[in-house]
Amino acid sequence: MKLLAILVALPFLFSFKFNPMSQEIELESGKKSVQFIAENETNENMAIEFSVKERKMDNLGKEELPATSVIAVFPPQLIIPPKEKRTIRVNYSGPTDIGQELSFRVIAEQLPLNVENKKKASGIQMLMRYMAALYVTPKDVESKLETSFKTSSAGEFALVVKNSGKKHQIINKPTLVINKGSKKWVLKEADLKVLQGENVLAGSERLFTVKSREAYPTDAEVTLKVEE
Repeated sequence: MKLLAILVALPFLFSFKFNPMSQEIELESGKKSVQFIAENETNENMAIEFSVKERKMDNLGKEELPATSVIAVFPPQLIIPPKEKRTIRVNYSGPTDIGQELSFRVIAEQLPLNVENKKKASGIQMLMRYMAALYVTPKDVESKLETSFKTSSAGEFALVVKNSGKKHQIINKPTLVINKGSKKWVLKEADLKVLQGENVLAGSERLFTVKSREAYPTDAEVTLKVEE
């Protein structure tokens, strides 16, 4: 998913901030925790609830967020005074000898205060929900993208991007190189907008449908290059 901050209900637009939107716990360094900052930008007290979920993604980019027992957040709830910031700590308690990077979502959700008064007030209350990325990364892991055509026809093609590596990969400024015998095609970022900014988690694969001016041989050698 490209959007990490999600507006989930319709008193304040962008009423709090939550940063950073991506953190990494590097097990090699002995680090077991990271910090996030929640900032109340309004003139009223604000209640925010924090939670962490395991992050799984299907080949179309849809996420599932099952519960996890290896990540804890403290404190789980805060009331932040107007114009102030608070820090939360996220701790990893799982094994250190993991085979590949683990992916999680850290969720910060605004809760309603003074419920009875809100019921009497006119208008619609707006609440905010942020979903930040958290990775627990073992030593010496890298991503490894493998690319192939699933289908190809004049007008569009379906591209499978598999990450057989042990670390997630953000697709940044992609270039697709297609080779078949003596023929070679190179598609640049402008041709691959649907891939830009997408995430391929460790050990997973994604399926993208790309608009195309011509059909390519589905048995061609396909290489996806990205910028770090």
